[in-house]
Amino acid sequence: MSDQVLSALEQFFLRWQRDGEGRRGLPLCDWEADWRSPCELDEPREGRVAWRPFQREQAADFTAMVNALELTLHPSAIALFGHWFSRPLPCSFKGLRIELILPWNDADLDLLKENLIGHLLMLRKLKRSPSLFIATTRNEMTLVSLDNESGQVWLEWLDSGRRLTLAPSLPAFLARLETLPQ
Repeated sequence: MSDQVLSALEQFFLRWQRDGEGRRGLPLCDWEADWRSPCELDEPREGRVAWRPFQREQAADFTAMVNALELTLHPSAIALFGHWFSRPLPCSFKGLRIELILPWNDADLDLLKENLIGHLLMLRKLKRSPSLFIATTRNEMTLVSLDNESGQVWLEWLDSGRRLTLAPSLPAFLARLETLPQ
């Protein structure tokens, strides 16, 4: 499954780069001297830097997170978060505007892991099945999540616990993402 996720993610990045760079050139983000990333392509100019998603040479390790939670993480989540660095990517899924979450650097990955642990502990306290958020929506109480058991992708309402299946798997979800302007 993780190979399928990586392939679908790489195809999405190619579409995102082709569409975005064709319209506006390389994407720019605010440059922070103490928040560097291998995604950065050039030296910053006027406080901004060009960037592209960057594939890690070695996959990130999630062992400490797994041990802390005493929970096996779905391989799709590990493939999504553990192989690439990127800014959040604006896109849409069947008209739903979202931002796909990926870590910018190793420190950001550590923060993401902490937030995922907090999310999983909250769900455990509420006696809900475990899910891992993978994208944000305009509504802060609604997330796109990966069901940790089945690997399905859901639209999840945090306030009510309601969940709507968006795709049977993460690769199927990634294949249906449409790019949006940065």
